[in-house]
Amino acid sequence: MRTVVFFGGNGHAAVRLLAARGVLSRVGKPFEIVEAPYPGFEGRGDARDLSEFLATVSDAIRRHVDSRTDVRVYATGIGALLALAVRAGGAFAPAPLVLQGPVLWGLERRWMPRLARVGAAAVVPWLLARPAFQRRFARRHFVVPPSPEARDAFFEGYARCSASADLFRWCGPAWLRELESACARSPMALEHVEVWWGGRDRVVGPAELRWTEAALGVRWPERTFPEWGHYPMLDDPEGWVRAVAAAANDEPAVT
Repeated sequence: MRTVVFFGGNGHAAVRLLAARGVLSRVGKPFEIVEAPYPGFEGRGDARDLSEFLATVSDAIRRHVDSRTDVRVYATGIGALLALAVRAGGAFAPAPLVLQGPVLWGLERRWMPRLARVGAAAVVPWLLARPAFQRRFARRHFVVPPSPEARDAFFEGYARCSASADLFRWCGPAWLRELESACARSPMALEHVEVWWGGRDRVVGPAELRWTEAALGVRWPERTFPEWGHYPMLDDPEGWVRAVAAAANDEPAVT
Protein backbone atom coordinates (compact mmCIF):
# COMPACT_ATOMS: atom_id res chain seq x y z
CA MET A 1 0.00 0.00 0.00
CA ARG A 2 1.23 3.48 -0.84
CA THR A 3 1.90 5.89 1.99
CA VAL A 4 0.99 9.57 1.62
CA VAL A 5 2.70 11.84 4.13
CA PHE A 6 0.35 14.78 4.70
CA PHE A 7 1.62 18.25 5.64
CA GLY A 8 -1.42 20.25 6.72
CA GLY A 9 -1.90 23.98 6.71
CA ASN A 10 -1.82 26.29 9.70
CA GLY A 11 -4.26 25.23 12.39
CA HIS A 12 -4.48 21.75 10.88
CA ALA A 13 -6.29 19.17 12.96
CA ALA A 14 -6.98 15.49 12.36
CA VAL A 15 -10.68 16.29 11.98
CA ARG A 16 -9.92 17.91 8.61
CA LEU A 17 -9.10 14.46 7.22
CA LEU A 18 -11.88 12.57 9.00
CA ALA A 19 -14.23 12.42 5.99
CA ALA A 20 -11.38 11.46 3.66
CA ARG A 21 -10.34 8.64 5.99
CA GLY A 22 -13.92 7.41 5.93
CA VAL A 23 -13.82 7.33 2.13
CA LEU A 24 -10.50 5.46 2.22
CA SER A 25 -12.05 2.79 4.43
CA ARG A 26 -15.04 2.38 2.11
CA VAL A 27 -12.99 2.06 -1.09
CA GLY A 28 -10.44 -0.41 0.20
CA LYS A 29 -7.64 1.94 1.30
CA PRO A 30 -5.76 2.63 -1.94
CA PHE A 31 -3.25 4.50 0.24
CA GLU A 32 -2.65 5.29 3.90
CA ILE A 33 -2.29 8.81 5.26
CA VAL A 34 0.48 9.63 7.71
CA GLU A 35 0.12 13.15 9.10
CA ALA A 36 3.21 15.20 9.82
CA PRO A 37 2.95 15.75 13.61
CA TYR A 38 3.49 19.48 14.04
CA PRO A 39 4.62 20.61 17.51
CA GLY A 40 2.10 22.92 19.14
CA PHE A 41 -0.81 21.47 17.13
CA GLU A 42 -3.63 19.44 18.70
CA GLY A 43 -2.23 19.73 22.19
CA ARG A 44 1.32 18.63 21.36
CA GLY A 45 4.16 20.36 23.17
CA ASP A 46 5.53 23.53 21.62
CA ALA A 47 8.85 23.81 19.83
CA ARG A 48 11.22 26.51 21.04
CA ASP A 49 11.92 27.75 17.53
CA LEU A 50 11.47 26.84 13.89
CA SER A 51 14.62 24.70 13.80
CA GLU A 52 13.28 22.50 16.59
CA PHE A 53 9.84 22.45 14.96
CA LEU A 54 11.24 21.19 11.64
CA ALA A 55 13.62 18.72 13.29
CA THR A 56 10.76 17.22 15.28
CA VAL A 57 8.64 16.79 12.16
CA SER A 58 11.54 15.40 10.15
CA ASP A 59 12.50 12.85 12.80
CA ALA A 60 8.89 11.71 13.18
CA ILE A 61 8.31 11.02 9.49
CA ARG A 62 11.69 9.57 8.56
CA ARG A 63 10.68 6.15 9.82
CA HIS A 64 7.82 6.17 7.31
CA VAL A 65 9.89 7.18 4.31
CA ASP A 66 13.51 6.07 4.72
CA SER A 67 14.54 3.37 2.22
CA ARG A 68 11.04 3.18 0.73
CA THR A 69 9.97 3.84 -2.84
CA ASP A 70 6.19 3.77 -2.30
CA VAL A 71 5.94 7.10 -0.47
CA ARG A 72 4.33 10.26 -1.76
CA VAL A 73 4.14 13.61 0.03
CA TYR A 74 1.11 15.93 -0.09
CA ALA A 75 1.32 19.42 1.39
CA THR A 76 -1.25 22.19 1.52
CA GLY A 77 -1.19 25.84 2.59
CA ILE A 78 1.82 26.74 4.72
CA GLY A 79 2.48 23.01 4.96
CA ALA A 80 3.97 23.31 1.47
CA LEU A 81 6.66 25.62 2.81
CA LEU A 82 7.34 23.28 5.74
CA ALA A 83 7.57 20.27 3.43
CA LEU A 84 10.12 22.04 1.24
CA ALA A 85 12.16 22.97 4.32
CA VAL A 86 12.15 19.39 5.62
CA ARG A 87 13.03 18.18 2.13
CA ALA A 88 15.94 20.61 1.92
CA GLY A 89 17.15 19.13 5.19
CA GLY A 90 17.44 15.72 3.55
CA ALA A 91 14.18 14.00 4.45
CA PHE A 92 12.16 12.23 1.72
CA ALA A 93 13.92 14.14 -1.08
CA PRO A 94 13.32 11.43 -3.73
CA ALA A 95 9.61 11.08 -2.90
CA PRO A 96 7.28 12.91 -5.31
CA LEU A 97 5.73 15.99 -3.73
CA VAL A 98 2.32 17.51 -4.47
CA LEU A 99 1.82 21.09 -3.29
CA GLN A 100 -1.91 21.89 -3.20
CA GLY A 101 -2.94 25.51 -2.74
CA PRO A 102 0.58 26.22 -1.48
CA VAL A 103 1.41 29.29 0.57
CA LEU A 104 5.10 29.73 -0.19
CA TRP A 105 7.11 32.92 -0.77
CA GLY A 106 3.86 34.87 -0.89
CA LEU A 107 3.92 34.57 2.89
CA GLU A 108 6.12 37.68 2.94
CA ARG A 109 3.22 39.75 1.63
CA ARG A 110 0.22 38.27 3.42
CA TRP A 111 -1.42 40.43 6.05
CA MET A 112 -1.86 37.89 8.85
CA PRO A 113 1.81 36.77 8.89
CA ARG A 114 2.89 40.41 8.71
CA LEU A 115 0.68 41.15 11.71
CA ALA A 116 2.40 38.36 13.67
CA ARG A 117 5.86 39.62 12.73
CA VAL A 118 5.27 43.18 13.94
CA GLY A 119 4.48 42.10 17.49
CA ALA A 120 0.73 41.64 17.19
CA ALA A 121 0.82 37.83 17.22
CA ALA A 122 -1.87 37.65 19.91
CA VAL A 123 -4.36 39.15 17.48
CA VAL A 124 -4.19 36.06 15.24
CA PRO A 125 -5.76 33.49 17.63
CA TRP A 126 -8.17 36.13 18.93
CA LEU A 127 -9.42 36.82 15.42
CA LEU A 128 -9.71 33.14 14.51
CA ALA A 129 -11.87 32.57 17.59
CA ARG A 130 -14.43 35.26 16.68
CA PRO A 131 -17.74 33.67 15.54
CA ALA A 132 -18.33 36.46 13.01
CA PHE A 133 -14.90 35.88 11.44
CA GLN A 134 -15.51 32.13 11.35
CA ARG A 135 -18.87 32.51 9.59
CA ARG A 136 -17.42 34.89 7.00
CA PHE A 137 -14.41 32.64 6.44
CA ALA A 138 -16.63 29.60 5.92
CA ARG A 139 -18.86 31.43 3.42
CA ARG A 140 -15.87 32.65 1.46
CA HIS A 141 -13.51 29.70 1.49
CA PHE A 142 -15.61 26.53 1.54
CA VAL A 143 -17.14 25.42 -1.75
CA VAL A 144 -19.66 23.28 0.11
CA PRO A 145 -21.03 25.19 3.12
CA PRO A 146 -20.10 23.22 6.25
CA SER A 147 -22.59 22.44 8.95
CA PRO A 148 -22.20 24.52 12.10
CA GLU A 149 -20.74 21.43 13.77
CA ALA A 150 -18.18 20.92 10.99
CA ARG A 151 -17.28 24.62 11.05
CA ASP A 152 -16.79 24.50 14.81
CA ALA A 153 -14.56 21.42 14.50
CA PHE A 154 -12.48 23.14 11.81
CA PHE A 155 -11.80 26.18 13.98
CA GLU A 156 -11.26 24.06 17.06
CA GLY A 157 -8.01 23.06 15.34
CA TYR A 158 -6.88 26.68 15.56
CA ALA A 159 -8.05 26.95 19.16
CA ARG A 160 -5.89 23.94 20.08
CA CYS A 161 -2.93 25.19 18.03
CA SER A 162 -0.54 27.18 20.18
CA ALA A 163 1.93 27.49 17.29
CA SER A 164 -0.22 29.16 14.62
CA ALA A 165 1.06 32.69 15.26
CA ASP A 166 4.59 31.37 15.86
CA LEU A 167 4.66 29.80 12.41
CA PHE A 168 3.68 33.09 10.80
CA ARG A 169 6.35 34.88 12.80
CA TRP A 170 9.09 32.31 12.23
CA CYS A 171 8.59 31.94 8.49
CA GLY A 172 9.55 35.52 7.77
CA PRO A 173 11.78 37.10 5.13
CA ALA A 174 15.07 36.28 6.89
CA TRP A 175 14.20 32.60 7.18
CA LEU A 176 13.02 32.48 3.55
CA ARG A 177 16.46 33.75 2.50
CA GLU A 178 17.99 30.90 4.53
CA LEU A 179 15.66 28.41 2.86
CA GLU A 180 16.62 29.72 -0.58
CA SER A 181 20.26 29.04 0.25
CA ALA A 182 19.44 25.58 1.62
CA CYS A 183 17.56 24.68 -1.57
CA ALA A 184 20.47 25.95 -3.67
CA ARG A 185 22.76 23.59 -1.76
CA SER A 186 20.27 20.70 -2.10
CA PRO A 187 18.72 21.02 -5.58
CA MET A 188 17.10 17.60 -5.20
CA ALA A 189 14.69 19.26 -2.76
CA LEU A 190 13.13 21.09 -5.72
CA GLU A 191 12.75 18.06 -7.99
CA HIS A 192 9.68 15.85 -8.55
CA VAL A 193 7.27 18.59 -7.46
CA GLU A 194 3.81 19.23 -8.89
CA VAL A 195 1.47 22.07 -7.91
CA TRP A 196 -2.30 21.60 -7.69
CA TRP A 197 -4.76 24.48 -7.69
CA GLY A 198 -8.44 24.66 -6.96
CA GLY A 199 -10.27 26.66 -9.59
CA ARG A 200 -12.43 28.13 -6.81
CA ASP A 201 -9.65 28.64 -4.26
CA ARG A 202 -9.95 32.12 -2.72
CA VAL A 203 -7.10 31.66 -0.26
CA VAL A 204 -4.21 31.47 -2.72
CA GLY A 205 -3.76 31.32 -6.48
CA PRO A 206 -1.14 30.80 -9.18
CA ALA A 207 0.01 34.44 -9.10
CA GLU A 208 1.71 33.81 -5.75
CA LEU A 209 3.67 30.90 -7.22
CA ARG A 210 5.49 33.29 -9.54
CA TRP A 211 7.25 34.84 -6.52
CA THR A 212 8.40 31.39 -5.42
CA GLU A 213 9.64 30.53 -8.89
CA ALA A 214 11.66 33.74 -9.03
CA ALA A 215 13.16 33.11 -5.59
CA LEU A 216 14.11 29.48 -6.27
CA GLY A 217 14.71 29.53 -10.01
CA VAL A 218 12.18 26.77 -10.66
CA ARG A 219 9.21 26.14 -12.88
CA TRP A 220 7.02 23.35 -11.56
CA PRO A 221 4.20 21.70 -13.51
CA GLU A 222 0.75 22.86 -12.45
CA ARG A 223 -2.68 21.26 -12.54
CA THR A 224 -6.02 22.94 -11.87
CA PHE A 225 -9.12 21.18 -10.55
CA PRO A 226 -11.93 23.55 -11.62
CA GLU A 227 -14.42 22.68 -8.86
CA TRP A 228 -12.01 22.60 -5.95
CA GLY A 229 -11.56 25.33 -3.40
CA HIS A 230 -8.74 25.48 -0.85
CA TYR A 231 -10.07 22.55 1.21
CA PRO A 232 -10.99 19.75 -1.22
CA MET A 233 -10.51 17.09 1.45
CA LEU A 234 -13.45 18.71 3.26
CA ASP A 235 -15.57 19.94 0.35
CA ASP A 236 -15.24 16.80 -1.80
CA PRO A 237 -13.55 13.98 0.14
CA GLU A 238 -14.45 11.36 -2.48
CA GLY A 239 -12.97 13.39 -5.32
CA TRP A 240 -9.94 14.27 -3.25
CA VAL A 241 -9.23 10.63 -2.42
CA ARG A 242 -9.54 9.68 -6.10
CA ALA A 243 -7.11 12.42 -7.13
CA VAL A 244 -4.56 11.58 -4.44
CA ALA A 245 -4.86 7.83 -5.12
CA ALA A 246 -4.15 8.42 -8.80
CA ALA A 247 -1.16 10.62 -8.00
CA ALA A 248 0.14 8.09 -5.48
CA ASN A 249 0.08 5.46 -8.21
CA ASP A 250 1.65 7.75 -10.81
CA GLU A 251 -1.58 7.94 -12.80
CA PRO A 252 -3.29 11.06 -14.20
CA ALA A 253 -5.18 12.73 -11.36
CA VAL A 254 -8.95 12.60 -11.72
CA THR A 255 -11.83 13.84 -9.60
